[in-house]
Amino acid sequence: MGKKYYEEQLQVHIQNMAVGETFVTKSRVVTRTELELYASINGDTLPVFLSEEASRKAGWDGHLVPGLLTFSLAVGLLIQSGFISQVVAFLGCDQVKFLKPVYAYDEIHVAAEVLSKKTTEKGKSVCTYKWHVINQRDELVAEGVNR
Repeated sequence: MGKKYYEEQLQVHIQNMAVGETFVTKSRVVTRTELELYASINGDTLPVFLSEEASRKAGWDGHLVPGLLTFSLAVGLLIQSGFISQVVAFLGCDQVKFLKPVYAYDEIHVAAEVLSKKTTEKGKSVCTYKWHVINQRDELVAEGVNR
């Protein structure tokens, strides 16, 4: 395992990191307002995402956050941190898993490990990284591989 960089220490772009190095973002809290805006934008209006009562009736511990919103927030954390702020194109995402529920007011952060890098004929970097979303209890709640 290589070096581990924390956003609080410095801004590091994936293109300048070596394979095996890890970057950790700051944390952020997922709010109910974000849940409601997400539902209104994409139409994901399942009751478990819009009502704490419905979530509890369905067997969850609280107001459930959609997995795809968790994924979107994770990408946002990576962009805001500088890790992927210079990326020209998002080429895909593989092996996405939502391992534990995320609830309204959970605090999440992302750890991303550089898996591979190659340089194109035009001098651009094509980087692949594995990301892990971790909650305030240090539980892995989601993961995947982006390129």
